[in-house]
Amino acid sequence: MKCILTGNRLLFFSLILFLGCAALPSQASALTVSEVVVDLACPCECPLVLEDCNMSCGLKWKNEVGELINKGMTKKEIIDYFVGKHGEAAILTPMQRVQGKIFQYTRSFDTLDWAMLWSGIAVWASLMFFGVYIGIKKLFFNSSQSV
Repeated sequence: MKCILTGNRLLFFSLILFLGCAALPSQASALTVSEVVVDLACPCECPLVLEDCNMSCGLKWKNEVGELINKGMTKKEIIDYFVGKHGEAAILTPMQRVQGKIFQYTRSFDTLDWAMLWSGIAVWASLMFFGVYIGIKKLFFNSSQSV
């Protein structure tokens, strides 16, 4: 049986296939609202990251980001737009991100939950301390008796 694609033909069809795939627009490269709002601070008084905020002010900003994406703006252009409109407070700092995530996961904690959390940490630290203490004591102080 004779092979149809040999040498130059195989190279030609491979090149056409590659260029055809490269020319098609990819949905994977499309900018989403989530990709933009991850770097923006929530405009209201809540300590949440805009990405996690579902209050009316946060939803308003997310809708505005969606409209700007539909106009064809890039992530940098959108962030610059918000900084120009609302000042440097629109950009999320690393400390705000940490505080927002902590608030997100602990906002429903009551007194009992906090007491259990810190009690658990204290018990864990005590067990670690005594485990290291006993291990060092056995390793260094009992080795002289076994010789």
